[in-house]
Amino acid sequence: MKCPNCGSYNKNTNIRCDFCGNELNSVNYDNFLNSDYSNIPTFKISGKKVGCFGNAILIFVLVPWFLVGLVFVLMSGSSIMSNNTKSKGMQETQGTLVDYSDCQYEGNVLMCNGVYEYVVDGVSYKGSPSIRGSKSALKETIIVKYNSNNPSEYVMDFGWGIFFVVGVIMMIFSLVLFISIRLIIKKHQKKFDENMESN
Repeated sequence: MKCPNCGSYNKNTNIRCDFCGNELNSVNYDNFLNSDYSNIPTFKISGKKVGCFGNAILIFVLVPWFLVGLVFVLMSGSSIMSNNTKSKGMQETQGTLVDYSDCQYEGNVLMCNGVYEYVVDGVSYKGSPSIRGSKSALKETIIVKYNSNNPSEYVMDFGWGIFFVVGVIMMIFSLVLFISIRLIIKKHQKKFDENMESN
């Protein structure tokens, strides 16, 4: 900073000149007011862009949840319909987990078919559901539907109803959350634009 009185250079933080004692504050303020800021680049962002950015984050976070829920619904719904068709006219009993088969590791999880035993007219029969599950999560008992004319012909309920409900909940939760947050973002877009214009 150059003193206008004696021409000596001072630190920018000085209030008075170190050499002649002249006040420097007024010089700084005048220089600030008279400065040309027209060449300084400005950055403007609209509420619309903020909304698009918010939507992108929502989609990135919520779409995977929605898709997982959709897979659960489709798989479980298909299996439920297939089992209902196969088990039409069959009798129902309870099967008890007695063994495991076809066990394989998928990552760190041991996946197995549960072997269930069910009794019809004093005769024991064994069977497994059509899909493997985590060994530690297999049910101790399961509903078995069997052909009364041929009890070895069976359909076992793997519990697809639970998967179906979970899938529906995940889909609804994702949609409701997306719509709710989207409405909040839209509500604030106009305010954001108004603030930017006033500034």
